[in-house]
Amino acid sequence: MRVFGIASTILSALALLFAANAHAQSAGYTWLVDRQTYVIDADGRWTVVLEAERKAHDAQAARNGARMDISYSASSQRIEILEAATLKADGRRLAVADDKIIDIAPQVSREVALYTDNRTRSIVFPNVEAGDSIRFAYRLTTFDLSWPGYSRSNVWQTPHRTKLSERIFERPAGMPLGVEHHGGDYRTEQVGERVRQIFSWRNEKSVPDEAGSTSPADWGPRFVVSTFKSYAQIGDRYAALHATASAVTPEVSALAAEIVGSTADRAMQARLLFAWVTRNIRYVAVSVGQGKLTPTSAPETIGNRYGDCKAVVALLAALLAARDIASEPALISINVAKYELPETPTADFNHVVLYVPEFDRYLEPTSQYSSFGTLPWGHYGKPVLHAVAGKSRTSRVPRERAKDNVAETHTIATISSDGRITGTTHEKASGTIATDLKTLATGADEAKAKTQLRRFGPPGTGKWMKRGKDASAAEVELSAEFKLTDEIDLGAGEALTPPVGLRFLARPGAFLLGTHDTARVHPFPCHAGRQIETIEVILPAGFRPARLPADRSWKTSIAEYRSVYALRGEALYVRREFVAHPESQVCGPEHSRELVELMSNIRRDQRSVVVFDKKL
Repeated sequence: MRVFGIASTILSALALLFAANAHAQSAGYTWLVDRQTYVIDADGRWTVVLEAERKAHDAQAARNGARMDISYSASSQRIEILEAATLKADGRRLAVADDKIIDIAPQVSREVALYTDNRTRSIVFPNVEAGDSIRFAYRLTTFDLSWPGYSRSNVWQTPHRTKLSERIFERPAGMPLGVEHHGGDYRTEQVGERVRQIFSWRNEKSVPDEAGSTSPADWGPRFVVSTFKSYAQIGDRYAALHATASAVTPEVSALAAEIVGSTADRAMQARLLFAWVTRNIRYVAVSVGQGKLTPTSAPETIGNRYGDCKAVVALLAALLAARDIASEPALISINVAKYELPETPTADFNHVVLYVPEFDRYLEPTSQYSSFGTLPWGHYGKPVLHAVAGKSRTSRVPRERAKDNVAETHTIATISSDGRITGTTHEKASGTIATDLKTLATGADEAKAKTQLRRFGPPGTGKWMKRGKDASAAEVELSAEFKLTDEIDLGAGEALTPPVGLRFLARPGAFLLGTHDTARVHPFPCHAGRQIETIEVILPAGFRPARLPADRSWKTSIAEYRSVYALRGEALYVRREFVAHPESQVCGPEHSRELVELMSNIRRDQRSVVVFDKKL
């Protein structure tokens, strides 16, 4: 996924530090000290002093944990390293040399366009061995705010053994600070004219993360502090910025008129404007100064032909407004599987989409492959904050429906009399699966064909003969032809695994609901959709199956799978269908327990082979 401009305004300093370092060896070290002390001013500006000491228990943890990267915003924050040293097991203290504390720019791949003032202060610790600790402390001072207030959310890190973690928030006694906490300890202290709110956590035993679960920000040990009175207050702040950026100017009006031409139908006008933005405005993440929250104006984005989510949404809103079509920006969290908002209001959003009340559609204009009203998987079922001046409100993106996300593959393979296998595959997709297929098919060539064939079965060669031309279409179709390298000798009794062909679409099963080799402990994202796989194998003359696999059908409370095997004339016919229909985009351990058996059965079915007899 992308890096979005708003995201950098809400990440805590230690969370950024952990993201770069802590997951590598969570079982191999213990945090002896983990303390953050925030001093909040009356206007919401803040300073944090972070103190940490981490002990490595083995050589690998020592090797992987000898560097710490601390991210900060160069335009709005100042960082001071107060202490940095290796504490040897024999009692020696080895200070980090000045030339081993280095500022570096964010490292991103060539495929990611990123304009940012974020920087990383990298600390390289000397001579770290098993049994040693690294100790460091720094002060981060914020002197410029994007949001007019203060909020912070924290999830205690259960994968990390911790003697004592503390988060201390000191504020003027007259400043209201909302608090919400789940797990850990909490207390308050009065210190003169100031109040300290102290959250603490101990974790003597490392509990590994469960891959593929929803964010522990929804269900784990956590807390929130905030000076905001309501989500409406947060929404109204963003609404004002969006309104300025999306103002209709003569340039915007002229462009909107040019795009829609003589089209009178309002829904079609909206679709044309959406398609123009997705085709002509390149997504570039912008995280510079107030640009972290303030959208670029619509005329500037038109001139630049690029923008981040805030800018692209503001431009589309302006074009729609020029045709008298109202819209509302909706703040959302993506890239993490968060499906709940804390009751205590926080500005914990990292993306923005556009809602059009007239058509009751949420639009995602930052992807050139999106269709009107179709969203990426990680958007559906998520809470959103509609930012409308005086009318800001929380809502939720509608859940997915199986009938909206459909994938169909139809492979026709021919086995020649000498055992060569050639064929064609036709793929068709709608909804979010269509967005996936358009993205996957980008740059499809013969080299990619070899990769895709090998991914799904034996090696071979192939090419695509037909593909959809309209990147914004709600449905997409692809056709390909292929030739497999491995021949088959049916007469010698070789078993045939029906070839699935040259394809991009995943096979029916785990794609929508994730992996369930064992039952999950935590909630997990689950998606609705329908996958159909049809395979026809045209056999050499005289060959008939010795025995066909049995038709199969299995069902759970949120999914079902069926397969059919038949001989139709001279062809072996196989059809498999998987339908996932969860009631929401979050499923629980009880669903996972059902899916363990279902997914095992599906894997077995897809490994089915057929042996043939030749009738003379």
